[in-house]
Amino acid sequence: MNSFDFKQYIRIFKEQLSLPAGFSDEYFAQTWNNNVQHLSEDKTVKNILQDLFHYTKDLRSLHLLLMLAVSNVTVHHPLITASDLQEVSKQIRTDSKANIVHGLSVLEICLIIAMKHLNDVYEGEPFNFQMVYNEFQKFVQRKAHCMNNFEKPVVMKAFEHLIQLELVKPLERPSVRLQKEYILMKLLLDNNQIMDALQVYPNCPTDVKQWATSSLSWL
Repeated sequence: MNSFDFKQYIRIFKEQLSLPAGFSDEYFAQTWNNNVQHLSEDKTVKNILQDLFHYTKDLRSLHLLLMLAVSNVTVHHPLITASDLQEVSKQIRTDSKANIVHGLSVLEICLIIAMKHLNDVYEGEPFNFQMVYNEFQKFVQRKAHCMNNFEKPVVMKAFEHLIQLELVKPLERPSVRLQKEYILMKLLLDNNQIMDALQVYPNCPTDVKQWATSSLSWL
């Protein structure tokens, strides 16, 4: 449990990337280190590092980000850019989310597909649990032979698990006045990530896969 703050984290970022004094090519080392300083002050880079810092303070994650960014360095691309760090960060996030999806239950996969359809129909507008539940119920009623008709509290528990895994994000803080079924949510997976994960999801029922690829709104 590292106790450093974000300012110290930026300093660690610079220390890890900077070339040491006495590096054989003095001119390149100075150019490289000036670029590292510039990156540490860049707004895009700071946002990337802040996201990583809030997600985990484990320095292994920072090392992975930097190692993948440094691997892009070539004779023709001698310095790391903010775009390099952005691309690498996106790749790491995509891979980690795909791995999480592989470990979900079929019920949780179905809820993600229900959210995917809601996103398609309402063009990315926020949704709530009740809308997801209704969408899932329509699927169960059409394809009852491949899915159990889960009780609503069980479906809610699966939905809450997706929030814990940061695959779904509440857009507002729960309040006493608002029932949790009606809190607005956003899905943090895009259609490509969902479809890619489904291709390699073990023992996924055919009806569930067909539902994911269906262009029907089911509404």
